[in-house]
Amino acid sequence: MTNQGAFTDKAAFESIIHSLLERGDGGSFGKIHLVSISPATEAGAPVEIQPKAVAITEHIIQARLSHGDVCLLLSPGKYMLIFPGLTDVEGSIKATAISREIKARLFGQSAAAINVSVQVLPLSRLKARASAARITAMEEVLDAHERHTAVRLRVVFQPVWDSLGQGVIGNRAVTHREFQGRELFDDAVQFAGEQDPLAIERNACLQHSVILGRKNQGLVFMPQVINDHTVTDLNEFTQSIRQVAAACPDGLVIELTGAVSSLSRRRFRDVIQAVTEGGAEVGVRIFPEPEMARFIRECGASYLCFNEAQAKEAAFTHSALYALFAVVAHEVRGLGFTPCLWNASSGQDVKRAEALGFLLFSGPPIGRNQASMVSPYPLLTDKVFL
Repeated sequence: MTNQGAFTDKAAFESIIHSLLERGDGGSFGKIHLVSISPATEAGAPVEIQPKAVAITEHIIQARLSHGDVCLLLSPGKYMLIFPGLTDVEGSIKATAISREIKARLFGQSAAAINVSVQVLPLSRLKARASAARITAMEEVLDAHERHTAVRLRVVFQPVWDSLGQGVIGNRAVTHREFQGRELFDDAVQFAGEQDPLAIERNACLQHSVILGRKNQGLVFMPQVINDHTVTDLNEFTQSIRQVAAACPDGLVIELTGAVSSLSRRRFRDVIQAVTEGGAEVGVRIFPEPEMARFIRECGASYLCFNEAQAKEAAFTHSALYALFAVVAHEVRGLGFTPCLWNASSGQDVKRAEALGFLLFSGPPIGRNQASMVSPYPLLTDKVFL
């Protein structure tokens, strides 16, 4: 929905900042800056942004800013933003998503002709500065923190319940974030699409948390986003998996997520091989066609993972979701996969999925998410099917 009040003038913008700082609220501020580079220009001299490009850019910004967000045009192609309700990481994710849309809309496949830089910081960075609410002071702070790219994600561990063994057999690492009043699990940081470069930090955060987790806690599932940024060097990817596997004596499963459905078959095979060479088993989060399922299994994947929370974010109804589960379960039956349902919202969901052949589960019906790993323990069916 278009936010008609997204743009404002300098005086109003500084007044809003002053008010936010006085109240001591949270929030973040930042900058989106378009820099056009013409390949035909000698020495790559910068060329001014054309009026049409500016109009398209401002239309996208206007359409994507939420209620309460504010934008100020500093100069053609250069915008200052306020996200009163978002942290610096959330603001950075949102601004990155906007910048990617701008770049794709303006240049399509020729996106190399433009650079769109994004910087976002918490409003608290302004409090200690004189004239903090001034535009110039805000720009100085942003310039001083140009490389501010840290992503601080909370990682929790979900107990994994085995319906055959009637007990918790291990843990699943998962990112957790509260965003605009909603509780998000797994791809909580992936707001800029499957090719979001922030996936690098998200993967590293999960690896770090698993390495620091308690040992001897059963089988560990660790999601890893696969896209053009995270698997540029498969040897490095293998080494990172090997380090995590060393901290999981009872076994590690790498759950491949993200742009897995768009990988070429050769690349898919190479990624799975990179994981197995790192000493881990492979799970894939995908709704595969029968032929694709056979290919994935032949490549060495053992687990098919489905995320109920992710499906609900995509507006799946319960009926549609379980119809899809039923179709997939029927098509992959006999291939040797272990089907998994993550973030099940109720005991009834677990019961229905188990009837379709699902074997491993996580979510509130199984137990509470904990910052440290959960010890495996027996858990009878009547304790799960509430």
